[in-house]
Amino acid sequence: MEEEKHYDGILRGHLAGNFNLERVERARLATEAERSMKFGAVLRKYWKAAAWSVVLSTALVMEGFDVIIINSFWGNPAFLERFGQRDGDGHLYIPANWQAAINNAALIGEIVGLGMTGILQNRYGSRPTYLIGMFIMAVTIFAPVFATSLEILFAGEILMGLAWGMFQTLTTAYAAEICPIALRAYLASYVNMCWGIGLTLGAGVVRGTLNIEGQWSWRLPYALQWIWPLPLFVAVCFAPEGESMYIPNPLLSYVCSTGPWWLVKNGKIEEARRSLWRLAAEGSWTDEGLDDYIALIEYTNELEREEVAGSGFADCFRKSNRRRTEIACMVWTIQYSCGQPIVNYTTQFLQTAGMNADQAFDINLGNNAMIVFGTLVTWVTMIYIGRRPLYIAGCAGMAIVLGITGIMGCIKQTTNVTWAIGVLLLLLTLVFACTVGPACYTIVAELPSSRVRQQTIILARGCYLVAGVIVQQLNPRMLGVADWNWGAKAGFFYLGTNALGCAYCYFRLPETKGRTFGELDVLFSNNVSARKFRSTPVSAFEDTTAVQHSIVDQKAEETRIELAVGV
Repeated sequence: MEEEKHYDGILRGHLAGNFNLERVERARLATEAERSMKFGAVLRKYWKAAAWSVVLSTALVMEGFDVIIINSFWGNPAFLERFGQRDGDGHLYIPANWQAAINNAALIGEIVGLGMTGILQNRYGSRPTYLIGMFIMAVTIFAPVFATSLEILFAGEILMGLAWGMFQTLTTAYAAEICPIALRAYLASYVNMCWGIGLTLGAGVVRGTLNIEGQWSWRLPYALQWIWPLPLFVAVCFAPEGESMYIPNPLLSYVCSTGPWWLVKNGKIEEARRSLWRLAAEGSWTDEGLDDYIALIEYTNELEREEVAGSGFADCFRKSNRRRTEIACMVWTIQYSCGQPIVNYTTQFLQTAGMNADQAFDINLGNNAMIVFGTLVTWVTMIYIGRRPLYIAGCAGMAIVLGITGIMGCIKQTTNVTWAIGVLLLLLTLVFACTVGPACYTIVAELPSSRVRQQTIILARGCYLVAGVIVQQLNPRMLGVADWNWGAKAGFFYLGTNALGCAYCYFRLPETKGRTFGELDVLFSNNVSARKFRSTPVSAFEDTTAVQHSIVDQKAEETRIELAVGV
């Protein structure tokens, strides 16, 4: 039987001497205090942090909204009348090339937006970057609302994508930065719920405007996106950003704060203290407890700095960070290539199969409501089951559903078969929404080293968007009657991608549930197998007596050398 190993996080060399015994003990006490808090107590203490994570993540409702409306327009009669072409039978349709181009336009803009975030966030901080994104969003909505050609619509999607790319990583990183272990899973996965809310609202709006005569049947859904930028812009304007913007004011108790981990990493210790104070309920911190938590952040930062001193994009590929970056990138790539995005074409697919427009849009609405429901389910399962089993089960479950969908595509298409495929698409979304969808955001938020968290998330999201460009080139061609016309048989293709994703997660995806950032640092730096992350005992702290003896021995050796040199 293999002997069980226990790993300790040890600050070696000069760091052990600099980070004194008292600070190590304070860090340990902070970890124990955080672990001992029940969910209710954590929520009462950190309700402000939770509230502001929710507010900032709400920006992604806009992206989910746009994704569903643009894909629903391929079956919208007024949209087809304005932009469509006629096939041999006289039916209006949007060519697959244009569908793919417009779907990919937003993804291209998002990739550029991610790059902008990497530059702006490091230079100016999260708040100015968020505000710039909101301004871009408000201005660029004009393009699709008043589009007169597919070319203008294409350009508008690229421009709106700039803002969405900026929001995608800021919100995920912020949730990880400001929330304790007990809240991380909920608030990171809430980003997925925002997608679901946006998708559901978009599907409802498209369904509600379906019977509006004329061009406002498709222009109005775009125009409704102006509801979001102004209130979110005003709210975030109150967010303090660092010492230079710290103003003693009662309002600061109710505003968003810069993450304390980012502040400590940048040497702003007093600002980190103020940030922690503002993110918690009034009176919940004692001076001693606050010092303990700052010591924990400093200790974790030193553990990571000892292995990789830098905090740039290149450092994401050094030592253990390389493995963490690879996993984060693959986890997000799997989320897009799992086959669920094919559901965005539900209305077009079901109408092509013979279902009327109203019924197809009703099924589409139910499909997207599943995302919200599934995230709520995941808030329970992710806590008790964990992230890794949920992700593997999700890939396996979607593979089964898609395989059955492919089989249905091989049967003669009747009304009953069409309805059966519609039900399978609902089931596919349900499996996705209860597993891979929300779990992805929690995993990606927890995996990176705190020193390069923002950079790792940007790289991972970039891989997601590249996968999106590929998938959005394939899906219209798979389903287009004038192209490959696979129909439901496209399920076989995504059966294969899910099988590959399931295999990857089994061998490479570790369990992060219940681990502090310091413990994850120790596990990754010791190259522990992904399958053993959950069972491996680990402490981010040495035995304090051993630390003291190490420091005393080191100083004695230094004294001996000095005496020898003096002689």
